[in-house]
Amino acid sequence: MIALLSLATLLLASAVWWLSRPLRSAADVSRISERADLEQLRDRLVAQLNELDAERADRGIDSAVAKDEELRLSAELAAALKHLEGLAPSVTGANLVLPRRAALAATAMLTALLLVVGGGLYAWQNAGKLQGFVLAAGSGVDSARVPPMVFEMVANLEKRLATQPNDPEGWAKLGRSYVVMERKDKALAAYAKAYELAPDNVAVLSDYAWLVFNESPGATTGLVQTLYNRLYKLQPAHPDALWFLGFTAYQQGDFRKALALWERLLKLLPAEDPGREQLKQAIASAREKQRR
Repeated sequence: MIALLSLATLLLASAVWWLSRPLRSAADVSRISERADLEQLRDRLVAQLNELDAERADRGIDSAVAKDEELRLSAELAAALKHLEGLAPSVTGANLVLPRRAALAATAMLTALLLVVGGGLYAWQNAGKLQGFVLAAGSGVDSARVPPMVFEMVANLEKRLATQPNDPEGWAKLGRSYVVMERKDKALAAYAKAYELAPDNVAVLSDYAWLVFNESPGATTGLVQTLYNRLYKLQPAHPDALWFLGFTAYQQGDFRKALALWERLLKLLPAEDPGREQLKQAIASAREKQRR
């Protein structure tokens, strides 16, 4: 049974790859590869967080070790999500080379056949493990981007938090999951609850501030300012706090302060960090405006 399922999956992957080769330009291949790597990283991190939660529930791991590991995984997941959000869509209508109608029909038929065979084999082998797929199908979210296990994990987490609401780490985990599922309103509400319960938790605070900022990227006052000021107070060398406060100073015309904050940030960023180039451009702009 496993061999048949593996064969069906291999055939599907091979067929789709071969038939789609003429549909993509060289630039698209590069973006697709980068997005695929990031989506695999995202899914792996979500799975690891889920496993960590299960181990903690079973008391199979030291609480301090679990907390440190969750903070590390959460930080990696947040970075992956930020990078994913910044990528342009891999393939657009303008990038497609229209093949002949017969080729399209053959591709559709072959893909559909292999999907039916593969899906049937999986369902027969895992009839009791399809809750996540059912939840994903009814969610309206693109299930190709969000693994079904996320929906199952969220459903279980929501049930637990309904009876144990004083769990900031649980609310933060729920917020991260909502981000993956592209439910921004629910993500904000979950992080607001986590922040209310643990206002000094740097990981929770930085993720919550980032979400609030992305709702209105040009805004530098109100809640987002309160959150980043608190983050800076708790951790003066936090990269997100340094960037935001520098951006706020820049918007207010205080270029000296913006330069001081951004130059501190530049020293903290690793040499291979992709954000260094954009930060250097921002610093150059602030210096130019300061001279005027």
